[in-house]
Amino acid sequence: MAFLLRNAIFVLFPLVVVAIVFLARISFGTAVSFGRWGERSIIESTLLVAREKIERIEHIISTIDNLYMPIIDPAELEQACPKWRSVSGQSPLVMCAAIIDDYGDVAAFFHNAPSGEKAVELEMWMQRAVAPRLEKFESLDQYKHLHRKIDEDLRHRLLTYRTTEFEGREYVSVIVFDTDAVVNELLASHLADVGEKRVANVVDDRNTLIFGEIIDGAGEYIVARRFPSALYKWRLQLAPKLAAMFESKAQAQRFSQVMLIPLALGVIALGLVVLYLAVVRERRLNRLQSEFIANVSHELKTPLSLIRMFSELLALGKVREPSRADRYHQVILRETDRLTSLIENVLNLSKIEGGKSTYDFKLNAPAEVIERVRELHEHRVEQAGATFQCRWEQDLPDMILDDHALILALGNLIDNAIKYAEGTDVICVEVTRRGRYVYFDVFDHGKGIEAGHIKRIFDRFYRIPSAETRKQRGSGIGLSIVKHIVSAHGGYVSVNSVPKVETRFSVRLPIRG
Repeated sequence: MAFLLRNAIFVLFPLVVVAIVFLARISFGTAVSFGRWGERSIIESTLLVAREKIERIEHIISTIDNLYMPIIDPAELEQACPKWRSVSGQSPLVMCAAIIDDYGDVAAFFHNAPSGEKAVELEMWMQRAVAPRLEKFESLDQYKHLHRKIDEDLRHRLLTYRTTEFEGREYVSVIVFDTDAVVNELLASHLADVGEKRVANVVDDRNTLIFGEIIDGAGEYIVARRFPSALYKWRLQLAPKLAAMFESKAQAQRFSQVMLIPLALGVIALGLVVLYLAVVRERRLNRLQSEFIANVSHELKTPLSLIRMFSELLALGKVREPSRADRYHQVILRETDRLTSLIENVLNLSKIEGGKSTYDFKLNAPAEVIERVRELHEHRVEQAGATFQCRWEQDLPDMILDDHALILALGNLIDNAIKYAEGTDVICVEVTRRGRYVYFDVFDHGKGIEAGHIKRIFDRFYRIPSAETRKQRGSGIGLSIVKHIVSAHGGYVSVNSVPKVETRFSVRLPIRG
């Protein structure tokens, strides 16, 4: 009976398959209701066309930017005019360009105006209307687009600009596009081939028509996508024509009739696979929990037995020698610390699994945290026959963190090094700053961790299956608690191990404070 319960999924699988085939045959006549698939296919294909058109249009504007912007370089003003004349006829989309200094004055002006009066008017417009609206800081050494209504007649204008530093001053290079040419040439040429079964237009953020005709009758089939970069005030709208909608619905119905049974079988098979994986994972977790309970029971029983035995010896006055009494006191203190650490880990795990774990974040100095770590663990490390070292950089910034939680995390890493790094000459805690992060590294020169176990050592209850591991006391929850504490601080913990050379756990915490 127990065997059947454990392997019920394999017994039920053929029965479920037979039932699905039977139900699929009965519901075959209802396949017409799946016409919505056709509607989705219409929307998805229309969406793909909209993305392609937007990418092409934005790419052309980007190409023009890359062609004209190097010409209007404040560092090469002497060569700018000849270069401008040589390329000015290559794109009718560009109307004029200018270099504006850090006083907001037009230092150089380039234009395609047919008359001098028009050029003067454009230059004055650049200084009066355009220069005050340029964001120099955001465009420093990078292209930025300005697409908005900045004229008295409320016409949309498209500008590309970039801020550069030259001889200690900031200059803004600006390209002004001819909006009429963008609409009548660029949009017209690329939106003319959206397909015989689709219609397209372009509207602004107030739904005012910019290009094309108003789309009526498409309803939910209209696909609208905003231009992501240059023409960000406009959006492209595409919709299928009514005949295409009805044709696609008929195709979707035929497709659903053919694909209903295999699709149902595929879905149920996938569901059973997922169920099987969940059962396997649950079994493994139950096994690990059973091992955890056994380990914790042993961990609790052993120190309690020692504490009771030595306490009774001391209480009954059977220990005459002061040196032996001191040694018994040391054993009681050591086992009490071990018991306290185990209970604290178990309680922390319970809080984490119950979603009740809370942290007291406040401003702390990393150096003070490491000093407390040294005080708590130096004696234990020395008793294990290794040297305990704590090193940190000078002038480390104060950080917002829970010092008690961080001390617990580092303590678990040090405890692992004491238990599993037999033969190491040193256990070291090292604190360094790298960019916007502070790294708390704990390393030793012991046996190390095999590569196949590194990915799992942070899982709950996991202990490396080896004879050496079984000899050591442990519950398999220390590293999972370390991972949770570090994640709660917005950080990351990693391990790099070269057996018999160095095993290094790195806790990376962001500087916030």
